[in-house]
Amino acid sequence: MHRSMLALALAAAGAGPAAAQVLPHPLRVERLENGLTVVLAPFDSPGIVAHYLAVRVGSRNEVDAGHTGFAHFFEHMMFRGTERFPADAYDRLLQSLGADNNAYTSNDHTCYTAVVPTAALPTLMDVEADRFMNLSYSLEAFQTEASTIWGEYLTSISDPALRMEEELLSAAFTVHPYGHTVIGWPDDIRAMPQSYDYSRDFFRRFYTPDNAFLIVAGDFDPETVLALAREEYGPWDRRLDAPPVPAEPEQTEPRQRHVEWPGPAPRRIFAAWKAPAFGVDTVEAAAVEVAMELLFGETSDLYRRLVVEDRRLLSLDRWPATERDPSLAVLDAKLADGTTFDEIVAAFQQAIDAAAEGAVDPARVEDVKSHVRYAIPMSIETPSRLAGWLARFVSATGDPNAIERYVARVGEVLPADVQRVARDWLGARHRTVVTLAPAPAGAAPAGEGGAP
Repeated sequence: MHRSMLALALAAAGAGPAAAQVLPHPLRVERLENGLTVVLAPFDSPGIVAHYLAVRVGSRNEVDAGHTGFAHFFEHMMFRGTERFPADAYDRLLQSLGADNNAYTSNDHTCYTAVVPTAALPTLMDVEADRFMNLSYSLEAFQTEASTIWGEYLTSISDPALRMEEELLSAAFTVHPYGHTVIGWPDDIRAMPQSYDYSRDFFRRFYTPDNAFLIVAGDFDPETVLALAREEYGPWDRRLDAPPVPAEPEQTEPRQRHVEWPGPAPRRIFAAWKAPAFGVDTVEAAAVEVAMELLFGETSDLYRRLVVEDRRLLSLDRWPATERDPSLAVLDAKLADGTTFDEIVAAFQQAIDAAAEGAVDPARVEDVKSHVRYAIPMSIETPSRLAGWLARFVSATGDPNAIERYVARVGEVLPADVQRVARDWLGARHRTVVTLAPAPAGAAPAGEGGAP
């Protein structure tokens, strides 16, 4: 399971003041006539600008049977070029601009990133708008990329974490597409070469201006960039045609699975609790984040006891719940020799249950709130980091100003909110646990991965 930017920021941040300005300068947000939202984020980076285009399509949208992993697959296909800029020409042009470009896919969005000299921005926007409007690839190119994805899966599944993530998600979600990983199920990946027509339809349905956000961060003239956005992206005229995403039924009892790993690996636990959709209209998501940091962060009593003093755990990390729909707040623990799975799961739940019963120190809550609120602005060191934060927040909420509103919500969290979310969201009935241990000698080797 991949660490979110919020998790990385919290891990890197030290103690900070109780209040912190999040963004270095106010945003300017404009919506073009075709529905594309343009987010302009000034940043003190002389001569450098980040151009991020976030499309709100990820594993969440893969509701069609047999087609998991297509959002991630399409991230690859978007580099296959157009009639005007074939793949090789596209690569050469980006190199000539001095661009640092890439892409990534998450549960909720796919983002195409580039950092260039400001003087190169007009050329970059020309070529990027062309591929989002006019992507073109042959059946042969499509099938070649499908083979590449299968190789990527085989490499990734050699990491115990992906195998555990497959089990965790499929156990925790029975109908919602969050029940599969971003890369998809192996059977679906193997079948991708036969889905050329489906891929063209996927592009038509999801790669639309009303489902995308253009984020420009760095050193630029706002009026010039807006004029470029209208000129280059204005002709993009498709409309979102997304099928509904099924809601996950409430979980009413604990769930658990075990993975026997065919090789050496530390014994490991993923312990997860259902968490609310990430949002800024209420304090709920912020309260869960504060509760998890309070109970399991590096300054918590549990962390100090299990990791530092008693050394029952080799490590304890956590993944905040930052998805568009209700998802999971996850703890990732690697066990020391002599530590049992049951005692660690029990310790986790005991800490939560104590908070649910009112054992919440108001002074500690204030310290944690300060830490969480300060972590984000402290991590914004480059225009690309700023654009990355904005892409994640806007993709989850649809609100370009969500990052500021979220930090404000963190400041509103009270001890009573921590107690409430510990009771209502983090109870044992909402818990899913996956454990992993090396397979006993002579055990049959594991398969390629999990399956629905």
